[in-house]
Amino acid sequence: MMTTSYISSLSLWNASRSGAARLQAEIAKASQEIADGRHADTGLALGGQVSRSLTLRQSAAEIAALKDGNGLTALRLAASQNALQQMQKSADATLATLTGLPADKRIAAMAASADDALASLTGLLNSTSAGQALFGGTNTGTNPIRGGAAAAARSAAASAFQTAFGFPPDDPRTATLTASQVQGFLDGTLAAQFADPNWGTAWSQASVAPVTSRISLSESVTTSVTADATPFRQLAQAAVVAGLGLAGLSGDAQAVVSDRVMGLLSKASAGLVSLQADLGRSQSRITDANTRLDAQANLITKEISRLEAVDPAEAKTRVNAATTQLQMSYSLTAQLQELTLLKYVA
Repeated sequence: MMTTSYISSLSLWNASRSGAARLQAEIAKASQEIADGRHADTGLALGGQVSRSLTLRQSAAEIAALKDGNGLTALRLAASQNALQQMQKSADATLATLTGLPADKRIAAMAASADDALASLTGLLNSTSAGQALFGGTNTGTNPIRGGAAAAARSAAASAFQTAFGFPPDDPRTATLTASQVQGFLDGTLAAQFADPNWGTAWSQASVAPVTSRISLSESVTTSVTADATPFRQLAQAAVVAGLGLAGLSGDAQAVVSDRVMGLLSKASAGLVSLQADLGRSQSRITDANTRLDAQANLITKEISRLEAVDPAEAKTRVNAATTQLQMSYSLTAQLQELTLLKYVA
């Protein structure tokens, strides 16, 4: 038995149109692969390995985020280092000036620069980077040093002096005070204003916990110094003691005051050097971490490329072949449209 099938002109036209749509999709797909350098549909191309591709891309994004975060952290550390260096230079300069003066001239010199020293200290401790307080610890949204803290501390020190001795610091009766009396006042009442809990009540709004930053996939470092650090308290105490203006004291008592201020400046300078060294180690670790992150990113990029990359030459060949077939399809469609019964009869 023989079976006869029929092919209509409509069937032929539809066949060429459906073929054209397929070829256009193939051209678009291959063109996208040439532009992106990767499979247009990675899920279809990789099959079961697509999960590995997604994991690698997630790791690459995490590394990029860490690098961005390290950049901001490095800026914050550099700004902190600059502030610490300014404090240290100021302390060293003041100490050098006082050391070069005769003993009876030091009290007046200290008092003359005390207000500027306090203003500079509070300004530097309230420094910010990218809108975040450098010395606030984890409390980065608030100024570490309270507004008016310096003025309040000067007033509190003067009041404490009057309470202890019965007259203000600028009273002529200060000449009657002995060196041991002044020493006891400085060691007791005044020193307590810069120790806890008074420091947190009158001066600092900083968190006791410093900022800890994640700098690599497996490493975190301390990347800040809080305003509660001992060198800052020593600088503040030195400025407040200097600002009492005790020029009327006896020579021995003046020596106690000047020695206390110079001792505080010396200890603060050494402490600031130590803080700078700590931050410097963190900066070095960030640099090393960035080097490792770059190496990891390169390896991940190569693996992603191995999985997802396409051969541009092969994709270009597919574009050319599909374009040629599409042109042939258009030509065939045009020829089919010319096949009419009227032309055949004619």
